[in-house]
Amino acid sequence: MKIFRLLAVAGGVLFLCGCTTVSELPAEKISQECSTPELQLCRQLLVAFLKNDASAFVSRLTPENQKSFNKEEFAAARQNMLKTVGEPVSFRYLTSLEFVTLQPHIWVVRFKRTDLTKKKEFFSEALFRVVTGRDKNGQIYVLGFNFL
Repeated sequence: MKIFRLLAVAGGVLFLCGCTTVSELPAEKISQECSTPELQLCRQLLVAFLKNDASAFVSRLTPENQKSFNKEEFAAARQNMLKTVGEPVSFRYLTSLEFVTLQPHIWVVRFKRTDLTKKKEFFSEALFRVVTGRDKNGQIYVLGFNFL
């Protein structure tokens, strides 16, 4: 009997979740969001990743993060990405999440690989999260990043 009540409640919750209305941002709001200093910093980070520019990538991190994620760590992480998903070829901005002090930005990175015969190309995508924040002086830093 308790199982039936639980199923009825769960079904009602699922039914109510399906009735959510989603509104999109106006086009001008989206274009304004893509021009913020935080997103420009994220874009610079991604360009450095695509160009395999460890110096440019690491220079955009906080001084504390530069100690733990240096050029050697960048090279190792990028090499691991090449083995698992392929060569990064492009990226696009997806969205930013709303937080009080930190700002996570979600990007889509596109990768290219070839099959063992080197005759056919395959593409795949992965989400890349970049978390930015400002210090007391208003300077913007990349506080963290990872592929999701």
